[in-house]
Amino acid sequence: MPPLSAVHVNKPLAAANRLMAHRAPLLLSAASAAMVAADLTLLFLWALSQSGLWRPVSRAAFPERLLAARRRSQLPGVDVLVVTADPALGVMNTVLSAMALDYPGARLSVYLSDDAGSPLTLLAARKAYAFARAWVPFCRKHSVQCPWPDRYLGGGGDDEDGGGDCGGGEAAAEERRRIKKMYETFKGDIEDACRKRSCCWTKEERQDHDAYVEIITAAGEEEDDRRRRHHHDEEEEEEEEEEETRMPLLVYVSREKRRASPHHFKAGALNALLRVSSLVSHAPYVLVLDCDMSCNTRASALEAMCFHLDRSPPAPDNLAFVQFPQMFHNLSRNDIYTNDLRYVFGTRWIGLDGLRGPLLSGTGFYVRRDALYGATPPPATQAGGYFSSSMLEAGELATRFPLGVSDQLLASLRNQLQSSTPRPSSSAADSRRRPLPRDATLVASCAYEEGTGWGDQVGFMYQSVVEDYFTGYRRFFARGWTSAYCYPARRPFLGSMPTNLNDVLVQNKRWMSGMLAVGLSRHCPLACPDLLAVSVPQAMAIAYFGFLALYAFPVLCYATLPQLCFLRGVPLFPDARWFAAAFASSLLQHLVEVSVANSRLAVRAWWNEQRFWMLNAVTGQLFGCVSAFQDLLGAAALDFDLTTKASDGSLYRKGVFDFTGCSTLLLPATTLCVLNAAALVGGTWKMMTRGGARGELFPQLFLLSYVAALSYPLLEGMFLRQDPARVPWRITALSVAFAAVLLALFG
Repeated sequence: MPPLSAVHVNKPLAAANRLMAHRAPLLLSAASAAMVAADLTLLFLWALSQSGLWRPVSRAAFPERLLAARRRSQLPGVDVLVVTADPALGVMNTVLSAMALDYPGARLSVYLSDDAGSPLTLLAARKAYAFARAWVPFCRKHSVQCPWPDRYLGGGGDDEDGGGDCGGGEAAAEERRRIKKMYETFKGDIEDACRKRSCCWTKEERQDHDAYVEIITAAGEEEDDRRRRHHHDEEEEEEEEEEETRMPLLVYVSREKRRASPHHFKAGALNALLRVSSLVSHAPYVLVLDCDMSCNTRASALEAMCFHLDRSPPAPDNLAFVQFPQMFHNLSRNDIYTNDLRYVFGTRWIGLDGLRGPLLSGTGFYVRRDALYGATPPPATQAGGYFSSSMLEAGELATRFPLGVSDQLLASLRNQLQSSTPRPSSSAADSRRRPLPRDATLVASCAYEEGTGWGDQVGFMYQSVVEDYFTGYRRFFARGWTSAYCYPARRPFLGSMPTNLNDVLVQNKRWMSGMLAVGLSRHCPLACPDLLAVSVPQAMAIAYFGFLALYAFPVLCYATLPQLCFLRGVPLFPDARWFAAAFASSLLQHLVEVSVANSRLAVRAWWNEQRFWMLNAVTGQLFGCVSAFQDLLGAAALDFDLTTKASDGSLYRKGVFDFTGCSTLLLPATTLCVLNAAALVGGTWKMMTRGGARGELFPQLFLLSYVAALSYPLLEGMFLRQDPARVPWRITALSVAFAAVLLALFG
C-alpha cells in the first residue's frame, strides 16, 4: 500500500535556522576579529601621528629688524593670487585687504582669477580698484591694523581691530567717515549690480568662455604717475617714498573654460595665475588666498619675509614657504562643529614645524616661485640664492617648459636664472604703464598646458582634489625644501566656515577622500623614496593625514559590535580594568591637549571635539573612504563638492545643530545613533530582569552610555525637535528601518 503521507526536510531553511541558533558564538567570534582589526587600525594611525608631536616649536618674526637691515624698496616683490568663481562683495574685500598690506606698493601685485568669467566680477574688480585708491592710502597714513574694509568700517571687528578708530583727532575721524561713506557707495553699487545682472550670466556661459586678462587702472592714474616721476627723478630717498606710495597692481584674469577640457579646479586656476603673473610682474614670492580669506593684519607680508630673507643661523637656506594659520571670523563661542580647526593649526602644525615644517594648507602661505616651478634648494655654497642653477638650467627649461608658443614666459624664467639672488620684480606702476604682454591671454587658454609639465613637474599638482596636501609634500618636501609656521599674536587672515552641518560634512568628505586617494596611490608618502631619504619622521607625519579617513573603520566597529553584543548579553571586553585604563587615558590625553591649546581647562571644547570626531568618522570620513576606493578601482571619479557657507548661522551661534539640507551623508550616523539607543535600553532591561547585573558587561554599558551622550543632538534632531532645521523625516525613517534590520538579524 503506498504511503498516505509524506515528509520532506527543507534543508536550506534548516541550515539557516541552525545558523541563527548559533549566531551568538558566531557573533562573538566575528566581533572579536573585527575589534582586533579596529584596534590595529587605531594603533597604525596612532604610530603615524606621534612623530608630528615630538618637537613642537613656536616662531617669532621681527619686521622692525628686517626694515632696519634693508630699505623697503629693496624688498622682493610679492604676487597675491586670489581664486574665485563668485562676484560677491566678500571677494572684493579679500582683494582690497591684500592691496592694503604693509608692503611697498611698487613691490605688491594682486591677481584675481574669475573661473566663471562673469562680467559682474570684472565690474566689481574695477570698482574695488577705484575704492582702493582711497582705502590703501588711508590704511598707510593712519597705520590701520585691519585692512579688511567691511570688518574695519562696518564695526564688526573685535578689540584687536582697534574698534575702527584710526586716531589722530577730529581730522582723522572726518577722513574715516569720508572713507566709510565711499565704502557704502561701493558696497551698494556691487550689490545692485549683482541683483540686476545675476540672471544674465547663464550656466553655459560659465562653463564655456574665452580667456581674458586686464590690468585694472583708474582714470587719470597714469598722469599722476608721470607727475610723480617728474617730481622725484633725482632724490633717492624721494624715489623710495614714491615706490612706497604707489598703488599695488590689480590684474583680473579669467582663464578659458571649455566643457570638453579639464580645468583641474583650484590648482588649474592657480597655475593660470602663476603664468600670467610671470609675464606681468614676476615677483619672487607668491601669496595664495582663498576668496573668502581676508587679511586681518597688514603685517603678514613683512613677517613672511622675516623668514624667507633670514640668513642667520639657525634659519634654513631651503625654506620654500611660510604657512600662516587659517582662522575664521564667524565662529561661535560654543563651536559645536569644531570649525576652528584647533587640532590642525593649534597642535599638529606646531609639531610638524619641529620636524621640517607644516604642510601646505590651501590658503595663507607665502611661497617661493622658483620652488613652485620645480627648483631644488640651493647648495650650501649658494646659500641665499633664488633659482637653483643646478636644477633649472636653460636646457632643462626647454624640457620642463616645452612651451615654444610662449617665448615671453620662457624669457621671463631665463632672466630669473641669471640672478643668484631674488631680484626685485618690476614695479606695479611700471607694469601698469607697459601694455599687457601679448602672451597673457595665451597662457590662460585651455590648450596651453597640453604637452607641458604643468600640473605634474611645474606649479600646483593635479593628481588630487586636495592640491595643497599633494603639492606640499611632492613639490617641496620630497625635493629637500622645508617650511615654517608663523602663528602671530594677531590673527593674520580670517575666513568663513560653513555654519550648516551638511556643508561641514561635505567639506570634510572632500578633504578626507582627496587625502586618502593620495595615501592609497603610488604617491603614498610612506612609499616615496625621496621623502623617506630626507626624513622618515616627516614621511610618517604626512602619511598620517593621508590615512586619516581610516578612522571610519574602528569607529564603525565600536559603534555597532559592542551594541549588538551587549543586547545579547555577550561580553566583548571581559577585562574591565584594561578597557577603563585605555579609554580613560585617551580621553585625558585629549583633554590635556585641548586645555594646553586654550591656556585653560576647556571642557566644552573637548566635548565638542569628541562629539564631532565621532560624527565625522561615520559620515565625512566614511564616505571619503568609499569615494577614494571607488576612484582606486576606477568605478567612479572623485567629485569636488562645493560648500555654500551662506547660512545665517543663527542656530550655530546658539549651539544648536542645523540639519537643513542634510542628505544621505548623515544616514550612517543617524542609523548607528538609533541602534546604540535601542541596544542600550534593551540590553539594560535584560541585565535588570535576567539575573541581575553582570560585571563583564559594564565596559559595554559605559561605552554605550558615552556614545548616547555624544549622539544626543542627533536623537534630539530626529525625535524631539519640530523646527525646519531638524533631521529630515526621510533620513529618520530610513535610520529606524536600517537599525531595525540590524537588530532583527543580530539582536
